[in-house]
Amino acid sequence: MKIGIIGVGSIGGLIAGLIANKQDNELILCTNSNIQKYELISNGLTININERKEQLKIDQKKFTIISYEDNIDKKLEKSCDLVLICTKSFSTLEASQIAKKLISKEGFCISIQNGIGNENIISSTLGFECVLGGIITHGANKENSTTINWAGYGEIIIGKMPLTKISNERINEITELLNHAGLNASNVQDIRLDLWSKLAINAAINPLASICGIKNGGLLNPKLFECASSAMFEVLDVARGIGIDVPNNFEMLDKLTEILTSTRENKCSMLQDIMKGKRTEIDSICGEVISKAEQLGIQTPINSTLMAIISEISILHISD
Repeated sequence: MKIGIIGVGSIGGLIAGLIANKQDNELILCTNSNIQKYELISNGLTININERKEQLKIDQKKFTIISYEDNIDKKLEKSCDLVLICTKSFSTLEASQIAKKLISKEGFCISIQNGIGNENIISSTLGFECVLGGIITHGANKENSTTINWAGYGEIIIGKMPLTKISNERINEITELLNHAGLNASNVQDIRLDLWSKLAINAAINPLASICGIKNGGLLNPKLFECASSAMFEVLDVARGIGIDVPNNFEMLDKLTEILTSTRENKCSMLQDIMKGKRTEIDSICGEVISKAEQLGIQTPINSTLMAIISEISILHISD
């Protein structure tokens, strides 16, 4: 199978490295950084598996590496059976335009990103029939351009959006591929429930951990956990308000505890972005919740406060 991965950050790099390590697929990595492109060409990709104290070294010959600025080679155009978009949510439109150049006539695309609404943006470029949604709870952070720390074991769930036309057989095929790579994958018929559940977890973890400057495990502190839970409950209320049958609050508390425990040594992506002076995804996490809540007449004071603080912190760090 020929697989394109757009976005070689912590998650895109982890997925790419694990697939390349286990299987004989043709991989095309697309990065927005020419510097990262040349470093990957020179050094390959390294995955540090923290829990087992192991290191995977993936030879650069396992990948074809391109950047956003490259003119895509004719041999690569319309060649990918599968394209994974693993970029920040604010880069989704640009990534989907690259995906359109790579994806084959019978291929399909999966969004593995934070936030809500990425699938609709991708579908506006590729068409709704070939787009799947996905979530990932593996903890990962990027040590440098070619080294990914796998900081916590989680799962990947992929599934259909309402207008997706991809057969269950093909979805099972990609699920098996991800499982063989060691990514603990499964699939569902309607991914929207899982997208909103993941959004609730993201809203609980990312802003608060970033404000406090702590790893995920620090949110297990009772007072911080209470605040994180309150942010999560607001998201679940909004999801139910638009007709998404998310799990009950008690189940989601168990899920939040499980993820905080399994990724306790991980710095969430939002904290990593702030530390590097980069733009955060707060708009696609808390911002989307607040927007939907306003349409429904639901109050979201915790998410509104967290968004205001993160927005101000981001401005200060980017200015620095």
